[in-house]
Amino acid sequence: MKKESVLSAIVLLSAWALVGAFHLVNPLFLPPPWKVFTVLFGLCYTGSILGDVLKTLYRMVLGFGLGAAIGIPIGLLMGRSDKVYRSLEFLVDFFRSIPVTALFPLFLVIFGIGDLAKCSIVAWSTGLIILVNTVYGVKSAKKTRIMVAQTMGASNLETFTKVIFFEGVPHIVAGLRTSLSMALIVVIVTEMFMGTESGIGRRIFDASVTYRTPEMYSAIICAGLLGFLLNKIFVFAETKLIHWRGK
Repeated sequence: MKKESVLSAIVLLSAWALVGAFHLVNPLFLPPPWKVFTVLFGLCYTGSILGDVLKTLYRMVLGFGLGAAIGIPIGLLMGRSDKVYRSLEFLVDFFRSIPVTALFPLFLVIFGIGDLAKCSIVAWSTGLIILVNTVYGVKSAKKTRIMVAQTMGASNLETFTKVIFFEGVPHIVAGLRTSLSMALIVVIVTEMFMGTESGIGRRIFDASVTYRTPEMYSAIICAGLLGFLLNKIFVFAETKLIHWRGK
């Protein structure tokens, strides 16, 4: 972690501690940081929150994977074929304009209240982000490189797989990174409001309605740390895999 990141975290914790020390906010709603981290340490030490983290991670990864498996191929087709793009443009723009939370009742009716509904909602929300980024990635492929490949006798398939696809990969990865954060947000919201017995979202909701505020903030911190670690892992993999970016 960089020094600037550590400094910003220290500033945030200091401000939080000062708010608690001077009782600027009712401790029932914003307990002091040492109380929250004491509860968080207890949850981690006993392992009681581990099952929630793993369940949330499972739903998120499964939904994210489904979204990528659907969004990337369709995005490649739309980016490469103007006919396919014109045929699907309205549907894509229409559905991505609808807040995913507005579709909760529809997914509940179709898939029930189990994990399938939660993973499907994650796949829906992330798939649209990945699809749009993939389309723009393919369409932004440099014409010069495409012309060079065609001049050298490359077929349409070879041009697409060896030039256009790799030109679009940085945009695809950008969509994957953005949708990764979206996947965590959506899965936690579904756990809070779609009924489940486990998950970070469920723990946050249960703690909030019973005024176990330190536990609620502990679960929120766990969600933030999970998102932070996943993002760091993704960025590390991105730097290793997309070595040609900027060349």
